[in-house]
Amino acid sequence: MPVVAWAAAAACLSGAATLLLTPAMIKAAYTFDWVDYPQADRWHATPTALMGGVAMYGAGTLALLLLGPLAGVGTDVGLIGGGATLLFAVGMVDDLWGVGPTTKLAAQVGAAVLLMAAGHGFGPEWPLWASAPVTLVWVIGITNAVNLLDNMDGLAAGIGGIAAVALTAFAAAGGALPAALLGGTVGGAALGFLWFNAKPARIFMGDCGSLVLGYGVAALAVMGQGAVAAGPGVAVLAPICALAVPILDTTLVTVARTQAGRPVTNGGQDHTSHRLVTLGLSESAAVGTLHGMGAVAGGVGLTALVVEPTLFYAACAFGTVALGVIGGSLGRLDVYRAARVGGDGAPSVSTSPSSNAQAGQGRWQTVAAYLVGDSLLIGGALAAAHALVGSGGLAGGEGVPIVEGGLLVGAIQLVVLYAMGLYRRLWRHAGTPGIARIVGTILLAQAATAGVLALVYGLGAVSAPLLMVDGLILTLGILGSRLGRRGLQRGASLYRSRVAPAESTSNVLLYGTGERGMLALRALRDAEETDRVPVGFVDPDPSKQDQIVQGLPVFGGPGACADLCREHDIDEVIVAVGDAAADREQEVARQCAEVGVACRSFDVQMKPLGVGREDSTHGEPMPGPPA
Repeated sequence: MPVVAWAAAAACLSGAATLLLTPAMIKAAYTFDWVDYPQADRWHATPTALMGGVAMYGAGTLALLLLGPLAGVGTDVGLIGGGATLLFAVGMVDDLWGVGPTTKLAAQVGAAVLLMAAGHGFGPEWPLWASAPVTLVWVIGITNAVNLLDNMDGLAAGIGGIAAVALTAFAAAGGALPAALLGGTVGGAALGFLWFNAKPARIFMGDCGSLVLGYGVAALAVMGQGAVAAGPGVAVLAPICALAVPILDTTLVTVARTQAGRPVTNGGQDHTSHRLVTLGLSESAAVGTLHGMGAVAGGVGLTALVVEPTLFYAACAFGTVALGVIGGSLGRLDVYRAARVGGDGAPSVSTSPSSNAQAGQGRWQTVAAYLVGDSLLIGGALAAAHALVGSGGLAGGEGVPIVEGGLLVGAIQLVVLYAMGLYRRLWRHAGTPGIARIVGTILLAQAATAGVLALVYGLGAVSAPLLMVDGLILTLGILGSRLGRRGLQRGASLYRSRVAPAESTSNVLLYGTGERGMLALRALRDAEETDRVPVGFVDPDPSKQDQIVQGLPVFGGPGACADLCREHDIDEVIVAVGDAAADREQEVARQCAEVGVACRSFDVQMKPLGVGREDSTHGEPMPGPPA
């Protein structure tokens, strides 16, 4: 029977068994009080059944015991199953009575040793002295990463299932029957459990499930590396792509807690999923976003099967930068503010990642982050251009060595980027001038690259098509890296205003679509933590009505303001028209008072300040962007 058929059979059997066993575990959990009650550092708000991992483990064991002998895989899967059993036992004890981190670590080391005893190590071509320690770190890291990811309904089960599907497809493409059988089993159990674990979750998997799931996908990533013959590093990078989301989450949590002065091993609501909710997404949307990211990352890994290695390397480089932008943006959110107010044992001083980053990190660290990201973008763009143009050497001629020429091109372009000030700007508020500077800088960098290549290797070494394609790809990459954070904020703001406004937010109607109105909208959207959500505009210009401005509708003229407040459940109207339209401000204020809606005027003023001179407006509201 084909390898794919064995994987499908394992997934179906494991998934069906999970669907049958999980309801029984829900009943047993409430009978024996295996219930996870709400806690200060947990996300769920209602008591929920635990020990769902028992159903997952039982279903997976059943599938392997029935199909393993038929498929002719015994020792490999048996040893790995022993590692899973070890982690299941420790996780179950932890769920029931609690165990220390040392015991968990010892169990994870033992599971990693069993994986290596089965003949699987990280880096199929690496010597044992290099492969063994990396395998150990990999298994421990991914096992704990998936365990940490089990912080929101359906998150760990979905991410684990998606990763297992991608890793199984990769292994099956190379004919690796043990890996495909194991992958089908893990994926079927995870996705079957997702039916009961999706919001609102009826049961949690607990550590007895998350540790086994993490170990399963970690083992799959190692086993799949030797399945497909590809370019240098492809066999290692491709399986890693499928686990990009757990890696991102663990890295973000570790860095943020370290900067905030909090113990890394303590629980908390500071994971990627929680930060997406803080940004404005609903819980379901946050989980769905991470599921989508996991699917895209797994798809990038699978492209190694159908594209040449150079393009795959480029995709990995761009993906790494994208994850860095997402992680950096989410890491700036102050998710520890509630903890400081609530008194859960966190430091009482302001220790948010954003404040620490501003106070403790030097400029050289910011520049270093830009340099690393831009180096990946430059290398990825050059690799993609070389693959797409199809020239023999780096720049169209055989006289330019790829490695030597690539390093030279990278150095030239980094120098130009630095000299043109791309590392000295605050890109969060960048607009058209910033975009123009990036485009101009890339054009200058390409011209400098062509000139240096001509001087070093001769005029024939310069390939105009390659440099054009390279410049276009690099421009898109640099724009994305610089404007990514702003794009995330704008996207979250648009989501809040049009899809799922939170109950605690105030719906805001903006009066005026002119320059001042755009400034008011930008102030609202650029606020990282705001309880005001813009839902639309009112404008007296009939030509603008029923149009879309900056993603928001223009509902009508000022005469309909009271009716619009009632229709769209408006909590506040912000008038941004300036002193020239004072009569309109008064009319809007009258209509707002009629329906009991707050009305504010948005204004920006510059006033002289004198030393020792009292402010005549002291104690009165100051004009400016809404707080």
